[in-house]
Amino acid sequence: MTVALACLLGLCLAMPAMAAPGDRYTKDKAKGATTQPAPTPAPVAKAASQPADPASDDPAPSFSKAAGALALGSTTLRSPADFDECVRVALAQSPLLTKSAIEIESKRLDVGDAYSQYIPTIVMSTTFYMRLPEYKNTVANTAYASVFENASSNPTQNLSNAITASNAVYAGNSSNRNRKKYDLSFSTGAWNPLLTAFDVQAKKEMANIAVLSHLKVIDGGLKRLGVTYLQLGMVETMIGMAKEKEELAQKNLEYVKTRAGLGQGAQLDVRIAETKINMARTEAEKMRTTKSVLLDEMKFIMGIPFVQKIELSLKDAPRQVLEDFNPAGVTDEKLKKHSFALRIHEYEKALQKKNIALSYIHFLPTFSFGFTSVSTLNNTSYKDDTSTLPFMYPNLTLNFPFDWWTKGRDVSRQYKKMTQLSVEGRNQEFTLMSTFQQALAKLRAATSEVKFAESSLELQKLTVQQAQFRFDSGQAEYDAIVKAMGDYLDSKQNMLVKQYDRDSAMLEVRSISGDFQDRYINATMIDSL
Repeated sequence: MTVALACLLGLCLAMPAMAAPGDRYTKDKAKGATTQPAPTPAPVAKAASQPADPASDDPAPSFSKAAGALALGSTTLRSPADFDECVRVALAQSPLLTKSAIEIESKRLDVGDAYSQYIPTIVMSTTFYMRLPEYKNTVANTAYASVFENASSNPTQNLSNAITASNAVYAGNSSNRNRKKYDLSFSTGAWNPLLTAFDVQAKKEMANIAVLSHLKVIDGGLKRLGVTYLQLGMVETMIGMAKEKEELAQKNLEYVKTRAGLGQGAQLDVRIAETKINMARTEAEKMRTTKSVLLDEMKFIMGIPFVQKIELSLKDAPRQVLEDFNPAGVTDEKLKKHSFALRIHEYEKALQKKNIALSYIHFLPTFSFGFTSVSTLNNTSYKDDTSTLPFMYPNLTLNFPFDWWTKGRDVSRQYKKMTQLSVEGRNQEFTLMSTFQQALAKLRAATSEVKFAESSLELQKLTVQQAQFRFDSGQAEYDAIVKAMGDYLDSKQNMLVKQYDRDSAMLEVRSISGDFQDRYINATMIDSL
């Protein structure tokens, strides 16, 4: 009881030391650090100001873990934000980049797992026997037979012979008494360092493919951000035009009411003029709703909470997004260099080359080694006493399956896959060139549409001047000016739509050419992934 109480007291004294924070591995301190009192928690409102501003130290922030370790909206958006500022925030915390960034980390963990295969896995196997067969005691029969054969009239002598026989029988049973109740062995699985070396290289290629896939997602996210920014710029201009239409309809209403008051117009004309005002207001409301939807889209792309208000600098939005990009400077070499599909395809070809080499290595035997104890069920007498250490015996196993026919077919299969990849590579090059040419054709068509819209706008502008001249000279009523101004605003609105189509087509060409990569994704950022 005293011993039990002492053990219990020692366990209670040890528990606080085991639970001390100083003996834990944490993010901010090493194991065994001196325990310090817990600091007072900082206010939650200051958490957003803690992360360092990526743009303050490095103009090209690392985004390999974009939106993975940052809370939503933790990066402050400087207002009014231009397109470059929106790109900076999106690269820092966009939820669009989270999945592909985590995929990079997952592939790197696979590389670490591949390296660990250089160390063979050791497996301990043990078998416990609840009941064992007994060895035959060959001494018992002869010992007791000797007692009866050497019987004497002297009781003391008979007792001595019986004791000697019993000792001999007891010694004969020593094999049963000293037998271990278990079998023990240590072994490794199939191990081939050459296979491990190729597996490591293959996992590295897959990690590189994950990095390029992440960069492809970033490029697509930047394109999506640019399209939304261009749409916001167009909608902002259209909202101003809707106000002009409303002001024009208001002037027309005043004119119609004046004519009706003079008895020169009907009440129906007044109602028509009021309806035109309502239509202009409805159009403005529609544009404001569209702007709200596009702002929510921008918040999603940048990883900003929807309840947070943002202010954008939409003045000259096409120049902010497209900058001074010129499609004439795009060459075939530049297209191939910046094509993510072709770059990923090169890694896939390198990976397939390793698969071909790996198919040849499968012809080599695999190794396994271990240490095994003598089975306790073995009744063979050995020179050494297997019941005491050392009782483990090393062994080496070579596994050499003769399935050469199957492995030979696998070699041919890998060469066929390599040929297939080569054909796919050429098809991807043709597809890239075709896609770029189609984007250029769409850009040329959109440019022609803009020129036609500009000519129509100039025509409507002259029509307005003509209507104004005729009204001033008394040849036409004020209705002619209103109609000409309405047509002019409609033409201007149509030109804005055509300009957006042209800018969108130009953005598509810029994205395909890789100019976005050179502008926002530099080599330093790629190396940091």
